[in-house]
Amino acid sequence: MSRTSLALGLVFGVTILFQVPFFDLWFSLMDEGHVLQFADLRLRGGEFYRDATFYPLPGAFHFLALVFDVLGASIRVSRWVVIVEFAAFATLLFFLFRKVTSLPWALAALGSFWLYRIWCFPHWQIYSYSTLALVVLLASATALVVYFERSDRRVLAFSGLLFGLGVFCKQDYGAAALLAFLASLALYESSRPSDRRPSSFSTLATFIVPAAAVGAATGLYYWSVGVLDDVLQFTVFNHFKGIGAYPYSDFPDLWPIFSQDLALRTQLGITETMPGIMLTADWAALRIHPLYTDTPLYDIMLKLFFYGPQALLAGFAFRLWRQRRRLAAPTGDPGRLRYLVEFLFFALGTSLVLLAWLNKPQDYIHLAVLYWPLLGLVIFALEGWVGGRRGRGRAAVALALIPVSLAVVYSGHLVMRLRDSHSVLIDHPRAGIYGKPGEVAMLESVLEYVEANTDPEDSLGGIPYFPIANFLSERRGPHRSAYIIWPFPEIPDRDAAVARAMEETGTDVVLYNFTQFQTFDPFWEHAPELFAYLVENFEIDRIFSYDTWGYKPAALRRRSPEEQSPGRPIAPAGLSAAPLRIDETFGPSRVIPPESRGLYLREMLWPFRPAIALRPSSGNRSTVLGLPLKVPREGGRLVTAVAVHPQRWFKLPASWVDFRLSVRTPEGLETLYERRLNTTNRIEDRRWFDLDLDLGAWAGKEITLELSNRADNPDGEDLLMGGWAEPRLVPPGFPESPGSEQP
Repeated sequence: MSRTSLALGLVFGVTILFQVPFFDLWFSLMDEGHVLQFADLRLRGGEFYRDATFYPLPGAFHFLALVFDVLGASIRVSRWVVIVEFAAFATLLFFLFRKVTSLPWALAALGSFWLYRIWCFPHWQIYSYSTLALVVLLASATALVVYFERSDRRVLAFSGLLFGLGVFCKQDYGAAALLAFLASLALYESSRPSDRRPSSFSTLATFIVPAAAVGAATGLYYWSVGVLDDVLQFTVFNHFKGIGAYPYSDFPDLWPIFSQDLALRTQLGITETMPGIMLTADWAALRIHPLYTDTPLYDIMLKLFFYGPQALLAGFAFRLWRQRRRLAAPTGDPGRLRYLVEFLFFALGTSLVLLAWLNKPQDYIHLAVLYWPLLGLVIFALEGWVGGRRGRGRAAVALALIPVSLAVVYSGHLVMRLRDSHSVLIDHPRAGIYGKPGEVAMLESVLEYVEANTDPEDSLGGIPYFPIANFLSERRGPHRSAYIIWPFPEIPDRDAAVARAMEETGTDVVLYNFTQFQTFDPFWEHAPELFAYLVENFEIDRIFSYDTWGYKPAALRRRSPEEQSPGRPIAPAGLSAAPLRIDETFGPSRVIPPESRGLYLREMLWPFRPAIALRPSSGNRSTVLGLPLKVPREGGRLVTAVAVHPQRWFKLPASWVDFRLSVRTPEGLETLYERRLNTTNRIEDRRWFDLDLDLGAWAGKEITLELSNRADNPDGEDLLMGGWAEPRLVPPGFPESPGSEQP
């Protein structure tokens, strides 16, 4: 075994060991779950795009299915694949750096990429088509460098084959890499002596034909199974009229630079721009740390992250221009090879940053995984500046010692915090990883519920996305588009197609995930037809919420429309004429004028009931809706419920809401029911509270039911903070709903 092979093997092994302490921590319901579920679906005889829709090309899914076929399907197996992938990624980078730099600089690069692994979280933590594509494309780049060194057409063809496989994993990364590879190849060929230079066409064909063969084989296969049109629609055309047109997150504004940017500190801004590892492992401590609360350091660092690459690339372009004479050296000259490798990193960095600027979402997580060539450029620039001069070397060490030490120490702190917070093993044969206690309790309870209420051959809905439950429970979804309900429908009449499939497959259990991406509009807005179907045919059977800020899914059970809406509505003609006022403790009541009624009152579909949204008032004031009712002579019962909308369960600043239901008659006012809900601070308040109230005392009389909502503070003055299930009147002998509250 050569020394080079031994060194590469050592780097690979040490990189594996570096990841072992934290590779099996955390899980993702959607991003991780859908890749696992689709690979497992393929293993069970399903077909991509026919039985599951997704937007990347399927290479990473096929690869994971092959791994599952050999090693068994589990999250833990997929995590072992990830650490092997990153070890290969780091080893390839070390190989490239070792070719053109000294050992200390190659080791410095290796260490920087280890830190990159941590700060890319959740990329390189969970199995992803993005990271597999990066590994394969880096392998293609490595083969291209070997071609620069040896001028062996077989190596160039192998590089093209690897490039085709990289595109097979993720097409937009492949497009960016193609620009970089062609520019580097053109530079290499054009700088060779003319008498040794092959034709441009033959060089290009040697690289492109193997890549095109991968594409042709893929197209031929999907044509043979009858889904080639869908493949093109989902992986190409939808990126322009669906994904490309959706208002995903943009780069934050550049200004202000040297002061705190409030846009970065909103709930949405934190979700989009804060490094995932900090948000997951250290947010509780960070949000009260003086460096975060009292200084703009955090904001400045984020602006550098988003806008610094452009300056780095511009500076490195100037460096390459100044050193272009290196290309005139003979083909085997180390300086010439060094220049070509630097140009390749520069071209990759430029194309990937350009991709980030043209392609959304433009948030931290999606950008960080693309920044690896920029780290290489920094190492090249520093090594070039030092240039073997001891004085500059000592200066570089002195300047870098404190920031590098801080980065290493804080990165280690984040990993330890991740280990400490994710300390409970998920007790399931298909899991084998660790999570937070509340999240593990949630997931295990969900799986127990699915096992108790469905059979293995039943379909399981997960809406708008909960595919990790499908994977762990080994239940298919009812429709190919039902695993993830995107805000842009990927097929015509998507909502109706999913609803029909749920009827045809007899889907009686749906897992509804209230924890939805803040960058998407709410599910009921982008899929109103499907949401209305769920409201009409399903009811919440159980809510799984174990952490104040954790995931909050619910189990829905099928129920007939008649069971959902018994009796008759109290206000059959709607609420347009119903009295609406604000009562003040220390002043007269005032009627809400017609032009303002929409701000205080709205009939809506809530999860999962028709509801009256009545905006609470604060400051010793209550919002009151009057519903006139003639109680039948035989009497009757009022059935309704109260709740805070799940979209406001995490509302900050917090506010409680008082719900009160009273009966007003000429004789006076009688309160039948009162409840205070504080969903931000009380997990047990996160549900509907059913009411079943006897109106027999007013049999044959005309009364007014008064629904009243009062908030603790102005932050509770929100339509979604005060929900009343559509009030309905049922006859005296109608069966009582289990769990209904009595006055």
